[in-house]
Amino acid sequence: MAFTCYVHDFSTEKIDDWDKHNQEKEHEVTGTAPCNLCGRVTNFKFKGKRKISSTPCICEDCKKGF
Repeated sequence: MAFTCYVHDFSTEKIDDWDKHNQEKEHEVTGTAPCNLCGRVTNFKFKGKRKISSTPCICEDCKKGF
């Protein structure tokens, strides 16, 4: 399976290379996932560099706590 980033013209078949690319370059990610703090399923939009195998999702209630 190939992993492709059209924003940075990058493609690889190795998951390690894909993870490294996501750690080094900023990307915009949207989706639905459990909040990393409370577990409530929520929609999210994240722009930035990502940690390996993590979903950057924080619900609105938990964001108010910061």
